[in-house]
Amino acid sequence: MSLNEKNWFTEAYNDATAFSVRYSRKLFDKTSEFQRVEIFETDIMGRVLILNGCFMVTEKDTFIYHEMLVHPAMSLIGNARKVVIIGGGDAGAVTEIVKYPSVESVILCEIDPLVVSSCKEYFPALSAGLNDPRVEVLNEDGAAFISRFNEEFDLVLVDSTDPVGPGVTLYEIPFYENIKRSLKKTGAAVLQTESPLFMADVFSESVKKLRNVFGEDKANPYLTVIPSYPGGMWSFTFCSESIDILTSLPRDTGVSTKDLRYYNADVHRAALALPNFVRQLL
Repeated sequence: MSLNEKNWFTEAYNDATAFSVRYSRKLFDKTSEFQRVEIFETDIMGRVLILNGCFMVTEKDTFIYHEMLVHPAMSLIGNARKVVIIGGGDAGAVTEIVKYPSVESVILCEIDPLVVSSCKEYFPALSAGLNDPRVEVLNEDGAAFISRFNEEFDLVLVDSTDPVGPGVTLYEIPFYENIKRSLKKTGAAVLQTESPLFMADVFSESVKKLRNVFGEDKANPYLTVIPSYPGGMWSFTFCSESIDILTSLPRDTGVSTKDLRYYNADVHRAALALPNFVRQLL
C-alpha cells in the first residue's frame, strides 16, 4: 500500500515525521478569515476535523482529550459554577462541562464561528453541549475577552490550537496573567500545553511561563495519550493558587466516572506521574 494513492490525508509534523489517515470522502472544506476547516469521513478514525492541515478532532480518540482537559479540574474544584472555555470550537469540552449539576454558566469563546457551525453539523454528539441553556457562545478573541474580568470564574479552560496564526497570543505571559486575574481565589485553570516529545520547546516554555505567573508550585503538568496528535503523548497544565493537584483528592461532584470512557480516579493519579525526560524539561 502506498501513501501516494488517492484519498490519504497527511499531517506533517516536521521535515521528518507525519501522520496519515485514509479517508472515504471529504465532507466539508471552507476557509474562514482565520483558517482552513476540513472534515473527512474515515474508516478507522471516524470523522476527523482538520484545521490548517492539522488534526484537531477524531471521533476515535477525542473523548480522551476532552475528558482529560475537563474532569481532573472539575473533580478537584468540586462545585464549579462559572466556567469559560477559550478556543475549543468543536464544543467537546462544553459537552463534558455541562454534565456537572453545579455549573450555572458556561461561556465558549471561540474566535472562528466556522469551526463552531461546522462541528454542530458534522459532529452532533461531540457538540451536543451547545444545546444546553447554560451555554453561551461568543465569537471573539479569547485573549481580549479574558482580559475584561477580575475574580469572575471558577474554571478557565484553554483548548487552544498550536501556537500559530490566531493561537499565538494564547501562549504569551500577558494572556496567562489575565487568566490568573479572572479566576476566583478558589478557582483553577487548565491549558493544553502540547507534546513533550515532538514539541518539547513549546511545552517547556509554556509551563515555565505559567509557573512565572502562578508560582513555581502552582502550575503542574499532567499527561495523557492522544494517538492522532504528534508523538501521542500530550500534556495539560493545571494552575491554581488554592488547589494543589499533586495532593488534593477528587471530590463528589455528582458526575460518576462510570459514565465516562477514559477518566477515573486511577487515571487521575497516573497522569501526574511524569517520566524523567519530562521532568528534565521543566
